[in-house]
Amino acid sequence: MKKAPIIENLLNHGHNNPFSGHTPGHKGGQIIPPLLEKNWPREIWQFDLTEIENMDNLHNPTGCIREAQRMTAELFNAKSSYFLVNGTSVGIQAAILALAYQSPIFVPRNVHKSVYSGLILADAQPVYLPVTYDKNWGFPLGIEPETLKHWIEKYPHCKTLIITNPTYQGLSYKIEEIMAVALDHGLKVIIDEAHGSHLALHKDLPPSALSLGAHIVIQSWHKTLPVLTQASVLHLGKNYSGPDISQYLKLLQTTSPSYLLLASLDGCRAFLADNISELIDEKIIKIKKIREDISSLSNIKMFQAPDRAYKTDPFKLCLSSPKVSGYQLAELLRERFGIYPEMAEERYCLIILAVVHDQRFLERLWKALKAIDDELEQYSPYPFLPVGEQDFIPQTKMLIREAFFRPKERVILEKALGRTAGDFLIKYPPGIPLVVPGEVIDEAVFQTLQNSISEYKIEDGISVVIE
Repeated sequence: MKKAPIIENLLNHGHNNPFSGHTPGHKGGQIIPPLLEKNWPREIWQFDLTEIENMDNLHNPTGCIREAQRMTAELFNAKSSYFLVNGTSVGIQAAILALAYQSPIFVPRNVHKSVYSGLILADAQPVYLPVTYDKNWGFPLGIEPETLKHWIEKYPHCKTLIITNPTYQGLSYKIEEIMAVALDHGLKVIIDEAHGSHLALHKDLPPSALSLGAHIVIQSWHKTLPVLTQASVLHLGKNYSGPDISQYLKLLQTTSPSYLLLASLDGCRAFLADNISELIDEKIIKIKKIREDISSLSNIKMFQAPDRAYKTDPFKLCLSSPKVSGYQLAELLRERFGIYPEMAEERYCLIILAVVHDQRFLERLWKALKAIDDELEQYSPYPFLPVGEQDFIPQTKMLIREAFFRPKERVILEKALGRTAGDFLIKYPPGIPLVVPGEVIDEAVFQTLQNSISEYKIEDGISVVIE
């Protein structure tokens, strides 16, 4: 087993039979609410420490945290790595502050809400890039290299690009070509690699952003790797030459970091360093088998890359049926078989597979899909809405930061047409806004909201700017 310095320090502290005269208030598990005492192991509470002697400090690491971060950077071939306890969102915001403070930045419209939050914090000016959509499945693929080249020529003063790779659905769309265009034109590149923490761990997976020359890469380890929710990592590429990123992380991250989250990152890094490629080898073989099985079904389809422009993550399964919506398919899996998909849209539902052994899940999934496929034989075709022009970019009436801080009011959908949005219109997952503050709720947005009221949670009204 590889060394895990944070975990080792936690264990050493526990072996001393310590009495807590410090925070947190449960005093090392001596005071536990009854319902939690009955259901949570006491060891969880004993690991929940604060920055006491010998436990290091996330904001000024000199001991076990510093060593764990150094070992993480070595494993991922980064210049340096930083543990995040506020999720990937805080890393994205720190990256934008570091590279685009009060500056323009290229932003594709399929980015997560945290990017827009970063724009507000940094007073950055987004230059929105149109995104290519898959016309059959209705989800975003990414930007075209030629489109990026065109916008670079149109906005030569813009020197930073942020993109999402892979997408929520596990697609790396023309990423090598996009990175080549960006670097050839001298752009600083930030990659939201929230769903790609595992890509660097195996040769048969799509390329990792660090290997392609990205300057800052932020990963949600908790999405695809075995760590606790909210635990993420920010990597600096070997070519990074910007300001000290730690000053922005100090500004944004909590001053009471969870050692449970830090320990989960440390333990995961040790796990990844210990023959993870062989374990992924075994899992990929099993995934190929279930994909072949799914391909034999009559009423359930699986997304497969149509050409070489797409590189797909095998651990993501996008499933659809001509007989039911993605919402209904997800409900059948959940209610009949206890399988909880990651997300559902009208045309598909998404399942995230573990990167290592989970044979029981694969067996249950195949049993469920086979049973549902047989049942759907009796169904009539589902009346899907046509896939519209989803790459539209609403008109910008004012900058996102200005709109965010303007006085606002809530109105019903019918009275929002033509008004300027005062808040994000967004659904989780995947957390990609339809409209951001400062944009006009035009006819295209209005029609989308009319067709998707339950998805965008606008029953209590829409926030618009008072002008």
